[in-house]
Amino acid sequence: MIEYLILLIAVPLGFLFASVTKGEKEIYSKVPYFPVMIWLLLVGAIIFFTLDKAIFMTFAFMFITTLVWWKG
Repeated sequence: MIEYLILLIAVPLGFLFASVTKGEKEIYSKVPYFPVMIWLLLVGAIIFFTLDKAIFMTFAFMFITTLVWWKG
């Protein structure tokens, strides 16, 4: 149950990161950064969904945080 509560922290953390790095958005929004990283995190989460719950939750947390950071 605690892991689901930790996943809820991912969204506010992404917004916090976005507000702190607002000046660098044009740098990290380009192809070598978040767009590639988000796809890798998504594929990793899909692979570990059936293999290991802890690793899946880690990938999911990083995916949600990075996605909100990128779009925020």
